[in-house]
Amino acid sequence: MSSGDSADVTELEARRRRRSNAEASTKLIDATVDLLRESSMDAISVDEVAARAGVSATTAAQLFSSTDELVVETCLRRIRGVELSTDANHGSVTRVAEQLSHMMLVVAEEPAIASACAAVFLDSGPTADRAREQIGLEIRRLIASAVGPGSWPEVIATLELVFSGALIQAAAGTMTFQRAADRVETAVGLILEGVPQR
Repeated sequence: MSSGDSADVTELEARRRRRSNAEASTKLIDATVDLLRESSMDAISVDEVAARAGVSATTAAQLFSSTDELVVETCLRRIRGVELSTDANHGSVTRVAEQLSHMMLVVAEEPAIASACAAVFLDSGPTADRAREQIGLEIRRLIASAVGPGSWPEVIATLELVFSGALIQAAAGTMTFQRAADRVETAVGLILEGVPQR
């Protein structure tokens, strides 16, 4: 076997391993969602998720070292599933309000997941830091897409703060997700159009 053939075999093995890991990750995320619907995050373990998913405990532990990591990945997949809002036919206020409301309501579809995400997001430690960083990047990407090119970074950061705060309040149960979405929509108008005159 030539060195070129050996490199091809190694690359093929690496692709198979990545595909296998991706399939196992999807099964584990699906099982996490199912278990969170049935009980609290504190009541489930990676081993329990692996058993539900039909994935070996060893593979599960290699992919996710904790339940927090499973929850973070579950949240990220939900957020990444939200379509980018780039419809130029709508003004930026409408586009941004719709994007943030849609994001809020996607989370609201699964209150147990939203609550688990908020718990990890508000925790301390490396997993929580990673959650805040990665979820924040995804939220920022969706907001930037809706606001459009040339927007001030401060505007995007302010909208991100408004959305995150409303999401955490709704996940904590201090208001409904629909009320949080309505409040975010009002805030978008105030931020992008300015305070109306009385």
